[in-house]
Amino acid sequence: MSRHDTGTKSFSFERVLWEIQRAFYSFKNSPVLALLLMQAAAFIFVQAKGAGKIYLDMIGILLGITLLSWFFTSVIHGNKKIVIYTLLLLTVGTMLQCIFREEQVLKNPQYYETHNPAASLQFQYILGFVMALVAAFLYLNCKNLSSTKALKKLNLSSVKVCRMFFYFSLFLSVITLALAKSVGNVRNWITIGGVSLQTTEFIKFLYVFIAVGLLGTKENPDKENIRAFYIVTFIEVLFLALQSEFGTMLLILMLFLTFIFLFIPDIRYFIGTVLVMAAGSLGLSVIGMQLTKWKAAGVFLGTNKIAQIFLSNYNKIANRFIYWLHPEKDALGLGYQLLKAKESIVLGGWFGTSSVTELPVKTSDLVYPALIQRCGMVFALLVFIVFIMMWLEGVQLFVRKQDRYHRAVGAGFVFMLFDQTLIIIAGSTGLCPLTGITLPFISSGGSSLMISFMIVGLIVAVSSNVKWKGTLEDEEEQDKFFKENAVTAKCHTYLRHLNDHFPRKSFRAAAGRVRRSGQKEESGEGKGV
Repeated sequence: MSRHDTGTKSFSFERVLWEIQRAFYSFKNSPVLALLLMQAAAFIFVQAKGAGKIYLDMIGILLGITLLSWFFTSVIHGNKKIVIYTLLLLTVGTMLQCIFREEQVLKNPQYYETHNPAASLQFQYILGFVMALVAAFLYLNCKNLSSTKALKKLNLSSVKVCRMFFYFSLFLSVITLALAKSVGNVRNWITIGGVSLQTTEFIKFLYVFIAVGLLGTKENPDKENIRAFYIVTFIEVLFLALQSEFGTMLLILMLFLTFIFLFIPDIRYFIGTVLVMAAGSLGLSVIGMQLTKWKAAGVFLGTNKIAQIFLSNYNKIANRFIYWLHPEKDALGLGYQLLKAKESIVLGGWFGTSSVTELPVKTSDLVYPALIQRCGMVFALLVFIVFIMMWLEGVQLFVRKQDRYHRAVGAGFVFMLFDQTLIIIAGSTGLCPLTGITLPFISSGGSSLMISFMIVGLIVAVSSNVKWKGTLEDEEEQDKFFKENAVTAKCHTYLRHLNDHFPRKSFRAAAGRVRRSGQKEESGEGKGV
């Protein structure tokens, strides 16, 4: 017995050494060497912008992330193209954020005499990469995401785990509404122990696993899970609307339609949902305009507390559309960001400019116009093409993957990254109303960058040879997402009792008797009755 154990451990240790050796040999025919040279050559460009010193502080971490990512992906046999695309985007983001920090140093040299301008970015990269490794490791080895034998021993199921994720996302939404301070009329940041967290980033991350748990565990999701998916999405969107977080709300709705289209076989669900959403948007617009008129007239229906909350959110969304079409109407207020973004794009041209326009939130919301201004439209288009190639590779992963659960996880996170990219690029360039979300791996922000790292880590893990099966058989799981509590159970029992004992007639039998009696009267048999 002990010999067998020793042999197993020896085999595992030799296998690890062999995998590491194979990863080293894979360098010969891989683009990672070219990527490392590009990261080193990027110093010349950043130095020309005056931020060479800050980039030197970052290049060691960037090279380390590149090498470790390649080795990890080689060991687990993951998709290397997605890793290369991610590292390209991360390199561009590092260059741009170093330039931004140099601009901050020039504005406030006294502060940075005692502080390292790259310190916060270094911490974000290290934390994000570590969390990506943790997420990938847990997904590859932890079977608690699906109803397996381990889950049954723990008296858990995929629906129960999914319900835990949902309750945790609700908890995050509630504490955000209770503790967050309004920043630009948006409440999505909380501060714990001096550390700021953007809770909506975690909510959108959890939403994918909730959707996968409800629609991705069976080939044909039952109506109970589909109904729960609709209810969960409605509740999540409602809380995001209360926080005025319309960028994340739009992203959730796009993911909602994506899951319905890909993982509910009946196309009528998708068509019906789109029609209902369009009708609902139109109805809310009509209600908002009518309440605005009643408020101006002093009618109670337009001045009570509920109407005020609705009108506050309605006006925020309406203003986004108004000042998207006509930003010059409020050039120093609501239209200021979009006007400055357009000015940056015009100044940047095709190859960038040295003249810098001061952009609000240039490191996050308006990072794409800032990229165009400093590096040019050609460079920005190449970045967008990398996002498209990354999405296409993710779609191929979705097509090739056999297990439905892993397909759903991969598709959910791939579409999340791409949808988020479309929303922020279209909004910051004036193609749609501006929303306050970040561009993955290009924008700064600890919470956003960490979640982006974790998403890519999970996509790479899904693309590898995952050992556990996520798809369930139809008879494996009977648990319901929304369970009846004691009060609703008693109400349903009482209603069923009334239904069973309520005296009612059989209309079909009565109709048959009337029809037969009519036939008898016509034949003369029923005249004496």
